[in-house]
Amino acid sequence: MLDRAYGALVGGAIGDAMGMPASFLTRSQIRETYGYIHDFLVPEKSVQDKHGDLKAGEITDDTMESIIIARVIIENGSFSEELFNEKMRDWAIENKMLESTVIGPSTRRYLTAIINGDDPKKTAGEGVTNGSAMRVAPVGVKYHDDFEACLKAALESSLPSHGSRPAAGACCAVAAAVSGGVHGGYSVNEILNMAYEGAVYGEKRGADITAPSVARRIRYIERIVDGAGSADMSDIMDEVVGIFGSSMFSYESVPVALAAFYAAKGIGRDGVLAAINAGDDADTNGAICGNICGAYSGASSFPDEWKTRVQKTSSIDMEKLAEQLLG
Repeated sequence: MLDRAYGALVGGAIGDAMGMPASFLTRSQIRETYGYIHDFLVPEKSVQDKHGDLKAGEITDDTMESIIIARVIIENGSFSEELFNEKMRDWAIENKMLESTVIGPSTRRYLTAIINGDDPKKTAGEGVTNGSAMRVAPVGVKYHDDFEACLKAALESSLPSHGSRPAAGACCAVAAAVSGGVHGGYSVNEILNMAYEGAVYGEKRGADITAPSVARRIRYIERIVDGAGSADMSDIMDEVVGIFGSSMFSYESVPVALAAFYAAKGIGRDGVLAAINAGDDADTNGAICGNICGAYSGASSFPDEWKTRVQKTSSIDMEKLAEQLLG
């Protein structure tokens, strides 16, 4: 179980750091610039204007926010909205996040509100992007043996910044999938079903907006991937991205990450590479897929050099964090 909990955290960091150089590039731009990404790379500044100053293997805000969630849970014993807002505010001020170009629009509105002392929930219902889904994995680790508590805590972690129906659904879907993976004993199809149930839960409670259903898209994953037959991973992801897209919108990002997980049969290395080479929001899609694959197959499903690299560049002992989350 510790290997799977550790896998959920370090897998997210690996996907984040490895996908970082490809962020917001099309699949063809990735091929032209890097070929098929299969390791950590230095971002090519001529095409990468968001993360061009980072080094190979460095994490982004995706992993940083996930670590904040982990530390909130460890310090408080459970998720605390008040402590989360406090830590997010301190992190944003210390790192001048509002002056950066890497945070999404929903997170930007949220951080602006808490820094100014305003209620972030007043505009959270507009948040439709994947910011809460990319940071929620520690909730799934903590509540791996209590599905209802997992969904409740995941929703609570999403609503302050990403309160729309699809964003809340996407966040709960990821937490549910990670929870099932860390618990163990489920097939990849059963993990997809847990993600579907999580999405339904979140969508029922998020603010109603005009957007596709994350839950219904998750239901479609098996048909797309299984229907591809013996096609290789690149062709499968061409089909997935062609149908869903792979942008920062939660109803694109999370179904794509789950499709990569399913197509890779939960194997960490294969899933992350499929997700990041899908293009567009590559670091976040890679992080979410890494969270879910790592929870399912464990940290042992990633190369040792990958795990060492991201923990060295981030100065975070993710195995220790996982152990603390498990209690």
